[in-house]
Amino acid sequence: MGKIPTWPNANHEKDVIDILIWNRWLLRILGIWPLIYPDTTMIEKILATFSFASCWIVLGLFLILTSIYTFTDRSIMGEKMKMLGPLGYVFFSMLKYLFLVIRHKSIRRCVQILSTDWRMVQEKYHREIMMKDAEKGHLLSKFCIVFMYCGGLSYNTVMPFLSQTSDANKQNDTVRPMAYLGFDIVFDLQLMPIYVFAFSLQCFIGIVMFNITTSVCCLAAMFVAHACGQIDIVIARVENLFKGERDHIKFEKYMAIIVQHHVRTLRFSAGIEDTLRELCLVEIVGTTLIMCLVEYSLITCSKIGNTTYTIEWYNLPGKVALDLMLMINMSGHPVQITAGRLLSLSFANFGNVLKTSVAYLNLLRTAIR
Repeated sequence: MGKIPTWPNANHEKDVIDILIWNRWLLRILGIWPLIYPDTTMIEKILATFSFASCWIVLGLFLILTSIYTFTDRSIMGEKMKMLGPLGYVFFSMLKYLFLVIRHKSIRRCVQILSTDWRMVQEKYHREIMMKDAEKGHLLSKFCIVFMYCGGLSYNTVMPFLSQTSDANKQNDTVRPMAYLGFDIVFDLQLMPIYVFAFSLQCFIGIVMFNITTSVCCLAAMFVAHACGQIDIVIARVENLFKGERDHIKFEKYMAIIVQHHVRTLRFSAGIEDTLRELCLVEIVGTTLIMCLVEYSLITCSKIGNTTYTIEWYNLPGKVALDLMLMINMSGHPVQITAGRLLSLSFANFGNVLKTSVAYLNLLRTAIR
């Protein structure tokens, strides 16, 4: 089988830097970048070690404090249910962080293959194909970063002040709003400097968790976009296979190049699956459980109607019974999280989406054949 001629791309170093830009910044904050891209300076490695230790320390502190607050007598049942969501989010974020570290060699191999592919670009239009697919990966990465940071930082900074008011409690202490409960176990939030420090610490913890999620999404977007670019190049080669006049020897050589390129792309795709399978599993399980907790807190509105219906309302005076009927009707339409007010986010609709996607997949496979 003939080898692919290595006609070096003069811009391959700049191309690779541009492709890795989002992953480089996100993984630098997590302290993982030197593990994935060894060609880094000693200063970068020292800073990465400091960032890595800092991220694990603050995540561990957050997990311990929220666990103590949630599973002890410090909180009532309503607060316990409220804290299960953040507690689960930080737990699954730490799992994803751990798998990013464990799978750093697989990620490094994929990055090396990606760099080699950019260096071995043979035609100008091949590079244009790869740039086009890389732009799609950049677009997905930007969307994920903007979505996570806008939503996450607003939850950490704005929501505490909108959902709570600084009232004076029985001890005449000012209530300091915090995004996550339990930090008063260690910090005296009545002192303004300490409150500012604890509030800033929560924001930093949020940034670390956002970076973990966006890092996984950006890695997946970058690798999948690159694989799509390589597949498009293989398709372009096949389409050009019978264009022009070639003798038997050149035809076999060109066919061998196509097969080798295809096999290389399939191996890269297998490497992507090997790199991201645990991360995707943690993401699916974590988001499903968190959605379940959110839905549980929302459907408690419907429990009001059930409780009202099961009491002996028929023995009450007529006017009181009519008031209870109004409560039953109102609870029949509980508050729901929707996607653009078009689709409620529930397990039933989640199953319907999966079934619909499989049906469309089978339709496309049948149409393409």
